[in-house]
Amino acid sequence: MYIIERILIDENNHEASVTCTGESFLITLKDIEALNIAEGDDIDEDTYQHLCEAVSRLACIKKAFEYLSYSDMSAKKLSDKLRSRFDKEIIMDVTELLKERGYLNDVSLAERYARSFYEFKHWGPIRIKSDLYSRGFKQEDIAEACSFLDQTDHRENIRHLVEKKYGTDGERLGMQKQKICAYLYRMGYLYEDICDTVNSMSDTDK
Repeated sequence: MYIIERILIDENNHEASVTCTGESFLITLKDIEALNIAEGDDIDEDTYQHLCEAVSRLACIKKAFEYLSYSDMSAKKLSDKLRSRFDKEIIMDVTELLKERGYLNDVSLAERYARSFYEFKHWGPIRIKSDLYSRGFKQEDIAEACSFLDQTDHRENIRHLVEKKYGTDGERLGMQKQKICAYLYRMGYLYEDICDTVNSMSDTDK
């Protein structure tokens, strides 16, 4: 048997320091409530193990906040970084808690990335979605985050890329059409949008 000798509550940090049979455990107030322990209680082996897990959970929360203080990241990327230190179950608990509290929002973060890639790098939808997937975002979150692209006319972005790389001379653009289309496809645009824009540029400027 183990004896809960002392519990010190820190409301400001939402933590509790528990002394059990001479050992100190720092856990969250939420875990104190879940464990339902009080000073003077005798606890069994199962409760003691849950107390130990609660210590790891708080440590995982603090490490997660440390990582997030450096940069925003997807839930998967955060989980991958935590995996070397904590058990899978604890990581899942912590990431779900951070989502509930608003510290992790994959859709919002993915949309910020998508808008930045589109507006500043002038990437097309295909490349943007591929990049987001490589960063660990789920397909359903990517679809929601990139929904604005489905309502966007991409001709201005395509025209910008063509003019920046190949100039504005319609005749030269017509002669390099195959090369230009291949470049724009690598940048992530659909073939029909590429053809419409490139054809209009070469025809108009002739």
